[in-house]
Amino acid sequence: MYKRLVTALVLSLTLSACSLTPGYQRPQMDIPEGWSAVSNTAQSPQREGSPFWQEFANEDLNRVVNIALAQNLDLQAALHRIEQARAQAKIAGATLLPSAEASGGATQNYREVGDTSRWQGIVTLSYELDLWGKNRSQVEAADYRARASQFDREALRLIITTDTTILYTQILGFTERIRVAETNLGNAEEVLRIIGARYREGGVSALEVSQQKVAVNDIRAALTKLIEQRATTLNALAILLGQAPQHFDGPESELSLLRAPTVDLTPPTSLLTNRPDIQSAEAELRAANADIGAARAAFFPSLQLGTDTSLAATGFGDPATAALSLASNVLAPIFSGGRLEGNLENVTARQKELAAQYQQTVLTAFREVEDALAARKSTDQQAVLTRESVQEARNAYTIAKARFDAGSIDYLTLLETQRSLSQAEDQQIIATVAQLEAFVQLRKALGS
Repeated sequence: MYKRLVTALVLSLTLSACSLTPGYQRPQMDIPEGWSAVSNTAQSPQREGSPFWQEFANEDLNRVVNIALAQNLDLQAALHRIEQARAQAKIAGATLLPSAEASGGATQNYREVGDTSRWQGIVTLSYELDLWGKNRSQVEAADYRARASQFDREALRLIITTDTTILYTQILGFTERIRVAETNLGNAEEVLRIIGARYREGGVSALEVSQQKVAVNDIRAALTKLIEQRATTLNALAILLGQAPQHFDGPESELSLLRAPTVDLTPPTSLLTNRPDIQSAEAELRAANADIGAARAAFFPSLQLGTDTSLAATGFGDPATAALSLASNVLAPIFSGGRLEGNLENVTARQKELAAQYQQTVLTAFREVEDALAARKSTDQQAVLTRESVQEARNAYTIAKARFDAGSIDYLTLLETQRSLSQAEDQQIIATVAQLEAFVQLRKALGS
């Protein structure tokens, strides 16, 4: 009996090297060799250096992003999803190890001629030989799904840091625009005061007064909108940081302290390993590939080995007797009503679906980089133009101030020149924020 069991064990271990999982191949795609030609980008095989937000060299921004990484509730939930996936992988891995169970009991019989007692304990060891790699395929699938959950968290981390940085720059931009709008409102109110005085003296008509009142109200409305936008953006940033908006004070820096860094542009093929969303999609695809191996192995027989060791005694003080039994069971599917065939068809279709999703994820990544490059080029040009406009508006105001001091122009003309300067400064702030956002979006699209 023991010789036959050893022979079956050796044969089974030899067969357990079999695997019915198809060899994995990354879906074939037409990957471009490079990106569209744009300015302010350099080509490098692989990115090196600090996370993108640290490249701004702004301590307050680093502080805010670190709070988001430590306290964001979505990231905490993603961490628990990783723990769940690892637990599932541990459950799947248990099938590769023997299992042991113990049971016992005691009985007491009361009779006229005397009491009798009996106790018995049984220890059962069992082990399923993985003849066709079914269990190993299930473990492999669970491991890849655990990896996918880790990549999902990395993708979420990239989104959180990106959104935090963008909201941070937007808040600084709104703060600067509010300052400019308040200056513009003060100028408009001063113009209204002068026109009102001239109207009372009969120098202008009521039409000019009404027109200026409309201009003042428009500026006030725009200022109110800017204050609202800054408040709602502050609230959004507070939520990203895992804080109540009521207890959040906002950034402690200035927009002028931020400069958009240069970007070392990696080739398109680097996205396959740099972007966590692509890595997650591939991990899910590899898990589905392993599922096919498990589904194929289910068509073949399974071999279960086991031992039962029992100890028994007829009395609690009597010597115990021991017995050992060895057994092996072969279970082969004969008729399952199409269940096994349906399962194989299901996991095969799932694998094809995930292959298509992987290709779509890669194509979307290529598009996002191209969009970000286009935005970077556009915002760089807009930033240059707005800086030139501000410089010209300042020159005009300097000339108008000198002429006003000399008495060659009136105060209204000077205030109009100052209003033009305020509008140019507002547009420059908008362009600066857009330029910073374009840098962040490009780094996000590149996966770092």
